[in-house]
Amino acid sequence: MTPQNQPPKSSWTTTRLGLIGAAIILVAAIAYTFYQGDRPRLAGSDSASNASLPENVMQASINLLDGQKTKLADYSGKVLVVDLWATWCGPCRQEIPHLVEIAKEYKSKGVEVIGLTNEDPEIYSQRVKDFSKAFNINYPIGWADEEMQIGLMRGDGIPQTLIIGRDGKVLKHFRGFNPRIVPQMKAILDEAVSEG
Repeated sequence: MTPQNQPPKSSWTTTRLGLIGAAIILVAAIAYTFYQGDRPRLAGSDSASNASLPENVMQASINLLDGQKTKLADYSGKVLVVDLWATWCGPCRQEIPHLVEIAKEYKSKGVEVIGLTNEDPEIYSQRVKDFSKAFNINYPIGWADEEMQIGLMRGDGIPQTLIIGRDGKVLKHFRGFNPRIVPQMKAILDEAVSEG
């Protein structure tokens, strides 16, 4: 290049700084997105906390894996852990052993756990049965239809786990799973149980 065709040095420096700045912002945005996906988002900071679930959700009939039917209202007077999940969901697979432990540890204290899969029972019934057996699930598994999912979920993504007090109010709504939330779940359950 001849000296006449070269861009001025100050222009090239400005362009390089702009590109470096854009790259830093892009890396930060990607890191933030991955970090957000790795940590649970708690409903304690959103308006869903301490709110009652809609009556249509509480009264909706839930078909259970064993052929029985139930509804969330049937658990009135108990502390209830509701887990929205699916067999294909990696974080759900990580959470379920902890829910099995919670169901075992807290059953005698008046805590019930119910898992509601968003999978189609017409297609995936056997897969859910096999999964439940393989994971030694010791609590009822049911099918969350679209209306139930809309009524329970806050945003997209599973697992979503709600802890509901004896009065039917949502004490905490966890979105996503990370083992660090298990002590939080237990602390909320201990408090809910002690309130009698």
